[in-house]
Amino acid sequence: MAITLGTNIPSYTARVNLNSVTDSLTKTMEKLSTGLKINKAADDAAGLVISENMEALIRASKQAQANIQNATSFLAIAEDGMVSISDHFQRINDLLVNMANDTNDINSRTASAREIMERLDEIDRLADSTNFNGKTMLDGSVDSIVVQMGPDEETTSILDISAALSDCHIESLKAKLPGNLNPDALVLDTGDIIIPKDEVQADGTIETKYYYEKDGTEYNGATTGLDSAFDPTNVNCRAYLGTVQDAIAELSTRRGLLGAYENRMDSSYDSMTTRIESLESAKSVYTDTDIAQEATNMTTQQIMQQYNVAILANANTIPQLALSLLGG
Repeated sequence: MAITLGTNIPSYTARVNLNSVTDSLTKTMEKLSTGLKINKAADDAAGLVISENMEALIRASKQAQANIQNATSFLAIAEDGMVSISDHFQRINDLLVNMANDTNDINSRTASAREIMERLDEIDRLADSTNFNGKTMLDGSVDSIVVQMGPDEETTSILDISAALSDCHIESLKAKLPGNLNPDALVLDTGDIIIPKDEVQADGTIETKYYYEKDGTEYNGATTGLDSAFDPTNVNCRAYLGTVQDAIAELSTRRGLLGAYENRMDSSYDSMTTRIESLESAKSVYTDTDIAQEATNMTTQQIMQQYNVAILANANTIPQLALSLLGG
């Protein structure tokens, strides 16, 4: 190769190699400092696309798990409400069995009937007040409660749990107290029974109104002088006893459905945990730095950098040889 002053080819070559090694060393140190194999799209465009898609699935799956936990809590509160309602029915069942025993006098049967009325009112109150995050669940107002249990838009990722949240009011359970077991009910000359109901008026006062037992329409006639419809005979007590036991069975069926949903969601949660673990492992292949490999690369690149610096320094002395030829 000719010795020239205009262009120092060896120096240019050494600078190119030094810049290349320095760039590689910079990328290696970036990977080691962040722990990530891909720090920008240029590092691995295809790997970036794959890893970002996996990241979206992982994050969505974790949120789906949170949804499942919230829904499980939702169902647990609904079941607590049903348990309380069932407890009241069980006590009503006990009272009716006792009332059906003819050794009881009218006073003890009246006292039992009063307790039954209070418990029925409490059942309706529980149906109205049992709620989760402001959403009532046992009053019949729930049309659809869809739980997003998966990370995508597929229908297999959702579950509608509203079927287990049916109306738990006394009337819905067909367990209304018959007039012949209501100490406040009255009987008309026609034989129809009218049931009293206390209603709050606009001015805050409470007014007692009567409604026909058979169809619930309001009765507007006089109530003074009417006979009591209360007739807690063995036959009447046993008839209502069967109604209450049917309501208990219906509540048990609904609680069973709640349990089925809870078990299904628990299984889905466990399955999602396994899926997240697999996705994290797969994503790691694309994104996580192999520290041992990169540390080895850094050592090699540092040596090459120092070597190329030395070569560049020697290459820069070549033009000085031209001066020696000129006797400089």
